[in-house]
Amino acid sequence: MKLRSMPSNLYQTRKVNLPLVFGHRGASAYRPENTLEAFRLAFEMGADAIECDLVPTKDGRLIIRHESELSGTTDVANHPEYADRKRTQTFYGVWTVTGWFSEDFTLDEIKTLRAIERMPDVRPGSAKFDGEYEIPTIEELLNSPFCDGKTLILEIKHGVHFRSIGHDTVAALARAVEQSNWQSRGINLVFESFHLELVEAMKQKLGKYGKVIYLLESWGMPADGTAGVPSWLDGLVGKVDGVSFDVELLFEHVDHDGHKAQYSSPNQIVGWAHDRGLLVYTWTARAEAAKYSVDEYYQHFIDLGTDGVFADHPDLFRAVVDAQL
Repeated sequence: MKLRSMPSNLYQTRKVNLPLVFGHRGASAYRPENTLEAFRLAFEMGADAIECDLVPTKDGRLIIRHESELSGTTDVANHPEYADRKRTQTFYGVWTVTGWFSEDFTLDEIKTLRAIERMPDVRPGSAKFDGEYEIPTIEELLNSPFCDGKTLILEIKHGVHFRSIGHDTVAALARAVEQSNWQSRGINLVFESFHLELVEAMKQKLGKYGKVIYLLESWGMPADGTAGVPSWLDGLVGKVDGVSFDVELLFEHVDHDGHKAQYSSPNQIVGWAHDRGLLVYTWTARAEAAKYSVDEYYQHFIDLGTDGVFADHPDLFRAVVDAQL
């Protein structure tokens, strides 16, 4: 499969109103997510960028996992030597999780685990690769030749929680970036988090290396809803370079039929953000969520006019975008 080249400034060559294609945790519909193999495949499929999630180990390294709880994305439960590590902890005082947590394992121990598909019933093709791939570090991703000339979107997960238990994930990411040769290899970097205070810390420590994006879902919206968004966006100018919205926040209404989704007309949020000079991303385009045809489902994302869309099937989304060039 032919690799697509990536411009040094990925926004200058994008056709107006057509979004960039971001491989969500790589080509996560085809390979267990957040693995080097999923990232490589996403770029081979034509993704403009890949996104990954970062959590810390006991010895302060950043590994690439969706959450610090490991049983959903690794085979840790099949390792009897780690049975006594299973425990329960509470995040932010409200969210209680039981399992095995990355911060209780050294990197050497993490390297004994293998990735598994998080949704095997939905993605049996990806689940065929269970147990084959290592859990990568951020350094391994930055050093991978397939990233040369590409864009990496790096998300710190639960950074506020980890800071409260002694892990400065922003500083750890800054060290990894500063110690790599990403600039000489033409790699573009984007940094993101769901917590504004963490995003502001990222802006201070990492902003000189790339764009900093504030991730947003419903719990982060202004108390008065869409009506309060313009003034809320005013407050973000200068603090962040853009906002990545849960796609459901960008429509007047969304109907659901089981896991299927049908979208109504877009609201004004994308335009308001662009008027303030902010980039706008949205997530996540999942072919399995299409209520009717996949192309129709993807078109709702494209018509929003965002700068980039995170997709689990980057090849399918790429094809629909490219058909409109």
